[in-house]
Amino acid sequence: MTDEASAGDAVLPGPAGPSRRSLLVAASALLPVLLTACKGVQSLGTPPPPPRDIRLLTAAIAAEELMVARYATAVAQLSATPGHGPTDGDSVLSALRTVRAEHTAHLSQLRSRLIESVGTSAAPSASRTPLPTAGGGVSTVVGVLAQAEQDASDRLLGQLGGLPPTLAQLCASIAASEATHVPFLQQAQAAAA
Repeated sequence: MTDEASAGDAVLPGPAGPSRRSLLVAASALLPVLLTACKGVQSLGTPPPPPRDIRLLTAAIAAEELMVARYATAVAQLSATPGHGPTDGDSVLSALRTVRAEHTAHLSQLRSRLIESVGTSAAPSASRTPLPTAGGGVSTVVGVLAQAEQDASDRLLGQLGGLPPTLAQLCASIAASEATHVPFLQQAQAAAA
Protein backbone atom coordinates (compact mmCIF):
# COMPACT_ATOMS: atom_id res chain seq x y z
CA MET A 1 0.00 0.00 0.00
CA THR A 2 2.77 2.30 0.59
CA ASP A 3 3.77 2.11 -3.02
CA GLU A 4 0.22 2.85 -4.10
CA ALA A 5 -0.06 5.72 -1.68
CA SER A 6 3.11 7.29 -2.88
CA ALA A 7 2.05 6.82 -6.47
CA GLY A 8 -1.28 8.51 -5.72
CA ASP A 9 0.47 11.38 -4.04
CA ALA A 10 2.67 12.00 -7.02
CA VAL A 11 2.25 15.35 -8.73
CA LEU A 12 0.74 15.00 -12.11
CA PRO A 13 2.24 17.07 -14.89
CA GLY A 14 0.16 20.16 -15.60
CA PRO A 15 0.32 23.90 -15.87
CA ALA A 16 2.64 24.97 -13.10
CA GLY A 17 2.90 28.49 -14.57
CA PRO A 18 3.27 30.24 -17.91
CA SER A 19 5.52 28.58 -20.40
CA ARG A 20 8.56 30.26 -21.81
CA ARG A 21 6.89 30.45 -25.20
CA SER A 22 3.85 32.33 -23.84
CA LEU A 23 6.14 34.74 -21.96
CA LEU A 24 8.07 35.49 -25.15
CA VAL A 25 4.87 36.09 -27.13
CA ALA A 26 3.53 38.45 -24.43
CA ALA A 27 6.84 40.33 -24.21
CA SER A 28 7.04 40.81 -27.97
CA ALA A 29 3.46 42.12 -27.99
CA LEU A 30 4.26 44.67 -25.23
CA LEU A 31 7.56 45.80 -26.71
CA PRO A 32 6.08 48.63 -28.90
CA VAL A 33 4.05 49.93 -25.97
CA LEU A 34 7.09 49.95 -23.71
CA LEU A 35 9.21 51.71 -26.33
CA THR A 36 6.51 54.35 -26.82
CA ALA A 37 6.31 54.90 -23.08
CA CYS A 38 10.05 55.55 -23.01
CA LYS A 39 9.54 58.52 -25.34
CA GLY A 40 7.25 60.18 -22.80
CA VAL A 41 4.87 62.96 -23.75
CA GLN A 42 6.65 63.50 -27.08
CA SER A 43 5.11 60.27 -28.34
CA LEU A 44 1.71 61.94 -28.23
CA GLY A 45 2.70 64.45 -30.90
CA THR A 46 2.71 68.23 -30.83
CA PRO A 47 0.13 69.88 -28.63
CA PRO A 48 -2.68 71.71 -30.40
CA PRO A 49 -2.37 75.48 -30.74
CA PRO A 50 -4.05 77.52 -28.03
CA PRO A 51 -7.65 78.59 -28.71
CA ARG A 52 -8.31 81.86 -30.53
CA ASP A 53 -9.33 83.75 -27.38
CA ILE A 54 -6.08 82.77 -25.64
CA ARG A 55 -4.03 83.86 -28.65
CA LEU A 56 -5.84 87.21 -28.77
CA LEU A 57 -5.48 87.70 -25.03
CA THR A 58 -1.75 86.98 -25.27
CA ALA A 59 -1.44 89.45 -28.16
CA ALA A 60 -3.38 92.10 -26.22
CA ILE A 61 -1.06 91.63 -23.24
CA ALA A 62 1.99 92.01 -25.48
CA ALA A 63 0.49 95.15 -27.05
CA GLU A 64 -0.21 96.70 -23.64
CA GLU A 65 3.32 95.86 -22.46
CA LEU A 66 4.62 97.62 -25.56
CA MET A 67 2.42 100.67 -24.88
CA VAL A 68 3.67 100.89 -21.28
CA ALA A 69 7.26 100.65 -22.58
CA ARG A 70 6.56 103.37 -25.16
CA TYR A 71 5.21 105.73 -22.52
CA ALA A 72 8.12 105.01 -20.18
CA THR A 73 10.54 105.78 -23.03
CA ALA A 74 8.63 108.96 -23.95
CA VAL A 75 8.62 110.21 -20.35
CA ALA A 76 12.35 109.52 -20.03
CA GLN A 77 13.07 111.13 -23.40
CA LEU A 78 11.04 114.27 -22.72
CA SER A 79 12.32 114.58 -19.17
CA ALA A 80 15.85 114.71 -20.57
CA THR A 81 14.95 117.23 -23.30
CA PRO A 82 16.16 120.73 -22.44
CA GLY A 83 13.89 123.68 -23.08
CA HIS A 84 10.70 122.45 -21.50
CA GLY A 85 9.04 125.31 -19.74
CA PRO A 86 7.84 124.63 -16.21
CA THR A 87 4.19 124.62 -17.31
CA ASP A 88 4.22 123.16 -20.82
CA GLY A 89 6.74 120.41 -20.14
CA ASP A 90 5.07 119.46 -16.89
CA SER A 91 1.62 119.27 -18.49
CA VAL A 92 2.85 117.01 -21.30
CA LEU A 93 4.80 114.80 -18.90
CA SER A 94 1.82 114.69 -16.56
CA ALA A 95 -0.45 113.66 -19.44
CA LEU A 96 1.99 110.94 -20.52
CA ARG A 97 2.28 109.63 -16.96
CA THR A 98 -1.51 109.56 -16.61
CA VAL A 99 -1.96 107.58 -19.82
CA ARG A 100 0.89 105.23 -18.88
CA ALA A 101 -0.86 104.54 -15.55
CA GLU A 102 -4.05 103.66 -17.43
CA HIS A 103 -2.13 101.26 -19.69
CA THR A 104 -0.57 99.67 -16.62
CA ALA A 105 -4.08 99.12 -15.24
CA HIS A 106 -5.19 97.63 -18.59
CA LEU A 107 -2.20 95.31 -18.52
CA SER A 108 -3.06 94.18 -15.01
CA GLN A 109 -6.65 93.38 -16.02
CA LEU A 110 -5.55 91.45 -19.09
CA ARG A 111 -2.93 89.46 -17.19
CA SER A 112 -5.49 88.51 -14.55
CA ARG A 113 -7.48 86.69 -17.29
CA LEU A 114 -4.58 84.56 -18.51
CA ILE A 115 -3.32 81.44 -16.80
CA GLU A 116 0.11 80.85 -18.26
CA SER A 117 1.81 77.51 -18.43
CA VAL A 118 5.49 77.25 -17.67
CA GLY A 119 7.58 78.42 -20.58
CA THR A 120 4.99 80.70 -22.18
CA SER A 121 5.34 84.42 -22.11
CA ALA A 122 3.35 87.33 -23.36
CA ALA A 123 6.35 89.57 -23.59
CA PRO A 124 6.48 91.95 -26.53
CA SER A 125 8.73 91.04 -29.39
CA ALA A 126 12.27 92.33 -29.05
CA SER A 127 12.21 93.36 -32.70
CA ARG A 128 9.62 96.07 -31.99
CA THR A 129 11.07 99.32 -30.75
CA PRO A 130 9.37 100.97 -27.79
CA LEU A 131 9.24 104.42 -29.40
CA PRO A 132 10.61 105.22 -32.87
CA THR A 133 11.30 108.90 -32.22
CA ALA A 134 14.97 109.16 -31.27
CA GLY A 135 15.77 112.85 -31.17
CA GLY A 136 12.15 113.86 -31.78
CA GLY A 137 10.64 116.84 -30.03
CA VAL A 138 7.53 116.96 -27.87
CA SER A 139 5.20 117.27 -30.85
CA THR A 140 6.77 114.27 -32.61
CA VAL A 141 6.72 112.06 -29.51
CA VAL A 142 3.12 112.90 -28.67
CA GLY A 143 2.07 112.48 -32.31
CA VAL A 144 3.63 109.00 -32.49
CA LEU A 145 1.91 108.00 -29.23
CA ALA A 146 -1.46 109.31 -30.43
CA GLN A 147 -1.14 107.27 -33.64
CA ALA A 148 -0.13 104.18 -31.64
CA GLU A 149 -3.23 104.66 -29.46
CA GLN A 150 -5.51 104.88 -32.48
CA ASP A 151 -3.93 101.80 -34.07
CA ALA A 152 -4.27 99.82 -30.83
CA SER A 153 -7.93 100.81 -30.46
CA ASP A 154 -8.72 99.85 -34.06
CA ARG A 155 -6.90 96.50 -33.70
CA LEU A 156 -8.77 95.57 -30.52
CA LEU A 157 -12.14 96.51 -31.96
CA GLY A 158 -11.43 94.37 -35.02
CA GLN A 159 -10.81 91.31 -32.85
CA LEU A 160 -13.94 91.37 -30.70
CA GLY A 161 -15.97 88.95 -32.82
CA GLY A 162 -15.98 85.43 -31.47
CA LEU A 163 -14.47 86.24 -28.09
CA PRO A 164 -16.19 85.09 -24.90
CA PRO A 165 -18.47 87.88 -23.61
CA THR A 166 -16.37 88.87 -20.58
CA LEU A 167 -13.15 89.07 -22.61
CA ALA A 168 -14.92 90.94 -25.42
CA GLN A 169 -16.27 93.44 -22.88
CA LEU A 170 -12.81 93.98 -21.38
CA CYS A 171 -11.20 94.43 -24.81
CA ALA A 172 -13.96 96.84 -25.90
CA SER A 173 -13.45 98.85 -22.74
CA ILE A 174 -9.70 99.01 -23.31
CA ALA A 175 -10.24 99.98 -26.96
CA ALA A 176 -12.58 102.79 -25.88
CA SER A 177 -10.02 104.00 -23.36
CA GLU A 178 -7.30 103.98 -25.99
CA ALA A 179 -9.54 105.92 -28.36
CA THR A 180 -10.05 108.59 -25.68
CA HIS A 181 -6.30 108.84 -25.19
CA VAL A 182 -5.97 110.23 -28.74
CA PRO A 183 -7.74 113.59 -28.13
CA PHE A 184 -6.20 113.78 -24.65
CA LEU A 185 -2.73 113.50 -26.17
CA GLN A 186 -3.63 115.93 -28.96
CA GLN A 187 -4.65 118.49 -26.32
CA ALA A 188 -1.34 117.98 -24.53
CA GLN A 189 0.46 118.33 -27.87
CA ALA A 190 -1.39 121.60 -28.62
CA ALA A 191 -0.56 122.95 -25.17
CA ALA A 192 3.14 122.22 -25.72
CA ALA A 193 3.24 123.92 -29.14
